[in-house]
Amino acid sequence: PLQYIQTFMNETWLERTGAPLESNMILLLWSFTVSAYPLGGLTGAVVAGPMAIMLGRKMSLLLNNVFVIIAAVLSGFSRVAKSFEMIMLSRFFTGVNAGVSMSIQPMYLAESAPKKLRGAVALTSASFTALGLVLGQVVGLRELLGGEESWPFLLASNVVPALIQLAALPWFPESPRYLLIDRGDEESCI
Repeated sequence: PLQYIQTFMNETWLERTGAPLESNMILLLWSFTVSAYPLGGLTGAVVAGPMAIMLGRKMSLLLNNVFVIIAAVLSGFSRVAKSFEMIMLSRFFTGVNAGVSMSIQPMYLAESAPKKLRGAVALTSASFTALGLVLGQVVGLRELLGGEESWPFLLASNVVPALIQLAALPWFPESPRYLLIDRGDEESCI
């Protein structure tokens, strides 16, 4: 919903200052908004390694949901708060979530799977990422959540998988490799 968000940015600026933004300034703000995601992704990928060692794979994935919940709240309420800055910050936190999860999730899956299934299980991460991209494109259609009134819900919809993970992941075991190598807990590993 590019046009709707840019219009929101312009209207918000007009309300605050009494003057509309020039088209090059709207483009600059949009560029910051788009760039916040990969910057957050880089940040998340950098902290993922130490996070996985200090907290464990499962706890890191559970804690990572905090970033996406913060992002969903920020983007979901950005229109009500009349703040396009909330969208930029939301994109950053969404990127952090993606950077952490894209690093730790395949690690957790590969380390937790039985040897015979390890390759197939590790591959599911890439498959579900592709499925998520396609689903995001479909849900982003104007007829669904990509419309003028519903784009905040589209930006906040990434909270749904996070809530599913928060509900299901506590029932899963911790990575045996983490328990044995990083914690030295052979009994729990077995």
